[in-house]
Parts: sequence; structure tokens; C-alpha cells
Amino acid sequence: MHDPSAVTTYLFTDIEGSTGHWEREPERMRTALARHDEISRACVTAHRGTIVKTTGDGIHAVFADPLGAVRAAVALQLALADADATGGITLRIRCGVHAGVDARRDNDYYGNAVNRAARVMGAAHGGQILVSQVVVTLVADRLPKDISLLDLGQVRLRGLAQPEQVCQVVHPSLPRQFPALRSLADTPNNLPQQLTSFVARERELAEVAKLLGETRLLTLQGGGGFGKTRLSLQVAAEVLDDYPDGVWLVELAPVGDPRLVPQAVASALGVKEDPGFPVLDALLKFATERRFLLVLDNCEHVVHACADLARQMLEAAPGVTILASSR
Repeated sequence: MHDPSAVTTYLFTDIEGSTGHWEREPERMRTALARHDEISRACVTAHRGTIVKTTGDGIHAVFADPLGAVRAAVALQLALADADATGGITLRIRCGVHAGVDARRDNDYYGNAVNRAARVMGAAHGGQILVSQVVVTLVADRLPKDISLLDLGQVRLRGLAQPEQVCQVVHPSLPRQFPALRSLADTPNNLPQQLTSFVARERELAEVAKLLGETRLLTLQGGGGFGKTRLSLQVAAEVLDDYPDGVWLVELAPVGDPRLVPQAVASALGVKEDPGFPVLDALLKFATERRFLLVLDNCEHVVHACADLARQMLEAAPGVTILASSR
């Protein structure tokens, strides 16, 4: 029986560049992925772990012992470094390991720790293994001689309130040099650092993110204190990858004059108006060739000005999406 108070270690993996492999050589990739799954299962089982599920081109596994998770990740990287093992395709996987206490339901895990583990993996590059500070604390004095840890400092993980101190697992047969970690800072944005964790609203988060992918204008409406701003910011952090030109928050609560709404948006985007022309002209010119998400927060007292601005921006710029909140 699962002990609800037990610390569980989570290992997430993902194949870097798998979409390109599927596009270029789908038949060989089908064979390679089958071998990847077999090797992953063998490495996890050999180190007393359990695969919870496959996640597209990766796995989600759990371990009672965090050192088992680290050793399984190393074994997996070493096995997949041999292209012959996967039918001639070199698979570069990224791995993330984190530990914590989460809820278990229907043979799956739900909670902050498992979410953070997935985000730690998301910061890595192909061939790289990242572990959280929690894992470092649990395994540092038990590491075998051929495994060491390289401190990479703190990273802002996408969608999470608190940054994470991460280390890279170092092994003599694995690459040591990688580009800078993938983080919230990689995509242009002005999203504030959240001071609280986002919990118990996963259904709303998933629904809003789904709707945002289907429409270019979405409004969250509710009374004061309903949590519209927090939900908007969380969704914005989750979908950063979809907007190469950034995610931009415009806080409208301090704007008392509706005529100043375009100026507030321009300030958030860093757009400067041309002398002798309305700032709206500069905004539309800036947006025309870009793809970004604009988060208009607290529109209620300037709602007509926001509606007019949204209409003009969406008509002029096909790559712009707007997420608004209003009472």
C-alpha cells in the first residue's frame, strides 16, 4: 500500500528533437522509440524504480530511493548514447529528478513535487541530467565514485512560483558542457515572480490554456478576489513557448483615464510613439509582424477602451493573442 507521507523521487525524461526525427525518418524513428521504451524500462527496473507512464517521447518514473533515480538516469543516458542500440538513430534525452510528498490516485501522482520534477526536466538539454536541491541533499553523501554533481545555480522554472537550485549530474562518459539552462527568462516577458504556489486549480488552468489555443481573445470574468489575475499569470507562464515574441502583462488597475490604455500597453511592450502620431499607430505597427500574448489585467473600469484596443490590434496583427480579466 502507498504511504501518503512517504517521500517519492520522480524521474522525467524526454527526447530532444524527436519531432525532427519523425519528420525525416518516421519508420526508423518508430523502431528507435520502441527500443528507447525497452531500454528505459530496463534501466528503471534495474534501479528499483517503477514507470508510471510514458509521456509522448519520454517516461515518468518513481523511486523510493533518490539515488536509484540518479543512477537510472545515468544508465539510460549511457545506453542511448550508442546509436546501434536504437536502430541507428542517436537519441538525446533530457532528464529531471526531484523528490517530494504528493498524492497518489489511480496509479498516478498529483501535486507540487511531480510538477516541479517535470519542470526541472524541461530546463535541461539533450544528454543532460538535472537534479533539484532536495535530491542533492538526499544523495550527496552516497554518490558512487564515478558520479558527481555540478552546481548550476538557481533557475526560474516555467509555471512555478519559486526558482529552483539545480545541479547537473556529471559522469566521465557523459557530456559535461551544455548551453545555458532553459528557463522562464528565455522567452521575452515581464511576468512577475509569484510568491505563492499555484495549487488546487489544475482543471481551470488546463481549460483556460486549451481555450487560449483555440481563440485569439479570451476574457476571464469574475468578482473581486476570485483569482482572475493569479490564474491569468499562471496560464501566461505555462504557454510561453507558444509565443516567440513574448508574453506581456499590462496592469490596468492604476489607469484612471480610458484614453491612457494604449499608452499603458505601449509601456509594457517597450513601444515608443513617433513624434506627431498617436501611440496607437506605433503599437499596431509594432504588433503587425510579431507573435505574442498580451495579458490585460483588471479591465473593468476601462472596459470600452480595452475592447476598442483589442479589436484594432487583433485586426492588424494576426500573430497577437489577448487574455483579459475583468469583473
